[in-house]
This record gives sequence, structure tokens and C-alpha cells, in this order.
Amino acid sequence: MIQRSSLSALAVLAVGGALIAGCSSSSSSSTSAPASSSAAATTAAATSAAASSPAAATTGVSAADCKIISPISAGVISTLTPLQSESTSRAAAGIKAYAAKLTADEAKLTSAAGKAALASFIAALEKAQTESTSDATSTITTAIGNLASACPS
Repeated sequence: MIQRSSLSALAVLAVGGALIAGCSSSSSSSTSAPASSSAAATTAAATSAAASSPAAATTGVSAADCKIISPISAGVISTLTPLQSESTSRAAAGIKAYAAKLTADEAKLTSAAGKAALASFIAALEKAQTESTSDATSTITTAIGNLASACPS
């Protein structure tokens, strides 16, 4: 069963990244004004993490796979942000649909490293749904960074 606190953690990550995850897990309200600047900061942080990762240059992910993985990595924030204002059941359905789409994308990948990178992200997304807010925040933050570093720009 998906816990509301985990969905809140995903929403917090989508809107502002792990640095602002200290908000109440029982709150379902959101502020939309700072979302774009926070999302931009999170995207910039993920890009920075990918650029500074020593493993990024030697990930073994094929260029063809990066054409699939890079848009996924770039779109995580815009995909998860709308879930913040949804009910628990709608957010859970949204995450399930997103995971199904990611699984379909994974089937298109050809390199073992590309498949492993996306499979790891999917597993983290699914795992985070059952974790506490702080654990889910850590799980998803790490997964987003790992996915971003799989295909350096």
C-alpha cells in the first residue's frame, strides 16, 4: 500500500528537491509559485551531479540508449510535479502509470548499462512509495542523480 507521506516525499522532490523535504508529510496543500524556480534548481543540481561524476564518462550506456534515457532524466521533475496536488489514489495511479511507461522504455534499450540504469531508477521509484518521507527523499534523490549521470551531456 502506498503511504501518503511517501507520495508527499515524491512531490517535494518534484517541486524542490531533497533540500526542502522537511515539510509536513500530512500536508496535501502546495504552493505553486516557487515550483518553477525550485524545479529549475533541482534540475541544475542533477545536471551538476552528472557532470561532476567520475563514472559519467565511462558508464557504458550506448548513445542510442542515451537518446531514450536523457529525456527521461530531464523530465522527472515535470512528470512528478503534478502529483503533488493529487489525492493519494490519483498520485499512486500516476506513479504506477509512470513506472509502466519507464518499463516500456527500458525494453527499448540495447546496452546492459542502459537497462541497468533505468531498471535501478524504476526500482527506486517503486521502493520510495512504501518508505517514510525522509527515506523516500533519499531514495529518489539518489536515483535521479544516478539516472542523470548515466548519460552525460
